[in-house]
Amino acid sequence: MTTFVLILGCILFMFVIGMIRDNPGRAVADTALLVLLIGIITIVDLLLGLFIDTGIAGSVVAVACAAVLALDALYGLMAPERQKQRDKMLRRLMKRRA
Repeated sequence: MTTFVLILGCILFMFVIGMIRDNPGRAVADTALLVLLIGIITIVDLLLGLFIDTGIAGSVVAVACAAVLALDALYGLMAPERQKQRDKMLRRLMKRRA
């Protein structure tokens, strides 16, 4: 239950910052990325759990991913120009790979 509340709090934080920046689409994209990451973490945790005791490692990694995305949203609020530069660099990198 604690993991769910922490992840939900991070998602809410991302949406609030998206509303402040007048760009809620970025928060939706981050949430979709988080859902995919949590799915991957769950599958890996399930597979590893068949062989070793993983404990709450999957939950810790999921909360860490949510916190990183929330901090990224906060960074975008505090330094939007630097984040735009980073986004341009990522777009160029993705175009080069395609």
